[in-house]
Amino acid sequence: MNKIYTFLFLIFNVALVFSTTPTFKVDNSPSLSLYKQYNQSQLYYLSSSGYEKPIIIANLTGTHYEMGFAAGYMMAQEAYDNYNMMVGAVLPKWYEKDVFEAFLDWQWKSYLSKQITQNYLDEIRGYGDGAKASGFTKLGDTIIRGVVISSFPGNPTENIKYLLEDEMGLEEFSKYLMEEGKESLLEFVKEMLVSDLEHNHHKGLQCSHFSTWGSKTLNQDMFNGRNLDWLNGSGISNNKLITFYHPQGQYSHASIGFAGLIGAITGISSKGIFVAESDNDSVKVTFDGFAWSMRLRYIMENAATIDEAVSLWESTNNTMGMCHSLASATEVQTAQYPAYALETMKGYTAFFYDNDPNEHFTYSDPKTGAQTQMGYPMKDAVYRTNHGYDETIRKYEWEPSIPNDDSWTRYMLFYTSFSYYENADISISDLEAINITSILGNKHSIQNTYTTSEPFYDCTNAWMGYNIVSATYHFAANKMFVAFEEGFGQQRVCAACGTYVEVDLSPWFGLNN
Repeated sequence: MNKIYTFLFLIFNVALVFSTTPTFKVDNSPSLSLYKQYNQSQLYYLSSSGYEKPIIIANLTGTHYEMGFAAGYMMAQEAYDNYNMMVGAVLPKWYEKDVFEAFLDWQWKSYLSKQITQNYLDEIRGYGDGAKASGFTKLGDTIIRGVVISSFPGNPTENIKYLLEDEMGLEEFSKYLMEEGKESLLEFVKEMLVSDLEHNHHKGLQCSHFSTWGSKTLNQDMFNGRNLDWLNGSGISNNKLITFYHPQGQYSHASIGFAGLIGAITGISSKGIFVAESDNDSVKVTFDGFAWSMRLRYIMENAATIDEAVSLWESTNNTMGMCHSLASATEVQTAQYPAYALETMKGYTAFFYDNDPNEHFTYSDPKTGAQTQMGYPMKDAVYRTNHGYDETIRKYEWEPSIPNDDSWTRYMLFYTSFSYYENADISISDLEAINITSILGNKHSIQNTYTTSEPFYDCTNAWMGYNIVSATYHFAANKMFVAFEEGFGQQRVCAACGTYVEVDLSPWFGLNN
């Protein structure tokens, strides 16, 4: 294997120091082998010395029903296993699985299924039919429930509480339970609503994403990055998955994630449209919208330009409070704004372009009146962690960011990283873009929050880090670099401290230049 061993750059405000602790690795030449095939679709194994088991690559072609059927036929067991591991990871020990699944089913039937497009409903139906055709009979509603679980931006039990207080709430859920013959679960639901959820819950996501191009990069190419900090050590990384979808009559697109999750945690299309998400919990929540992970796929398979991506976003409805990225790698020379950071909640989206003056937010301490600049927009870069800068978004955030809190500390890591390369007259290329992505990944216990940048440059306790997917994209060069968490217990390595595997996009998308 041809590997590059590299180091995280340690940046303290203006002072620039280099870390002496080796961290991530890059595997430039993983091996690809065919594993399974069904009609026009295939499963491949992408093997790298950084991982004990190969990464699965699903190459799915056809109508949405046909793609779903092939996926179910070839991966039903992996999807079922991952769903059960997800449920075990997100639920507090005292929380009843039956109640949780009843809630997932209610939200799907009454809300999320109403705005998802028919092609995805066909794909879900195909997944179930394919599983049965393969002889696997336990899948049930696994795929649907996976869509709902992945739609929670952060703390599931708190999201459930807010949803029951909205959308006609407990009355409607009670009616649903009675219609389904599950009224025996109602008392537990009422008990859950009055319980103190703060002592037993899965902490919200600590994700991040960026796009940079133009004056900051080699050949002015666009680079994108995304971190998913969620469900560490749950077991879902046992079935690592990159899916290339080739829907009939629509644009091919790649989604990085895990077996059983058919939406896009992050991805890029054959047209260079990049998508990503990070949590920004809001009190304005609903599932009466387009499930975000499916919405991101919808944009990738239907948008050829950044304007089309924005238009598709505006024509569909938000659910929870989140931040998103939309970017077009092919329009760095032609579009006025080739990338946007989106701040969203129920019924509202704020769009930010690079160097947007609206991002120049200044925080005023309510006790002392001290002023702190918190927003640092830059030319040819957009980036977000887990807080917003739009006035309306901040008004409805659960916990608006303040100076030196965890989300702002990570936001400033973007700013200081880009500033370092700019001041050093270094054009960002593959290695620098991977380095920025890696720095932002959580490398220690997510139960701790950080007011300084040091923990983000230190992989000493990488087994505790919540970063489970870390991906960097360089579409103009037909490649992306993907890292997953690997291993269990104290032998585990979080994604940002592990091996970034180079994936050649040209066999799946064709050449982009």
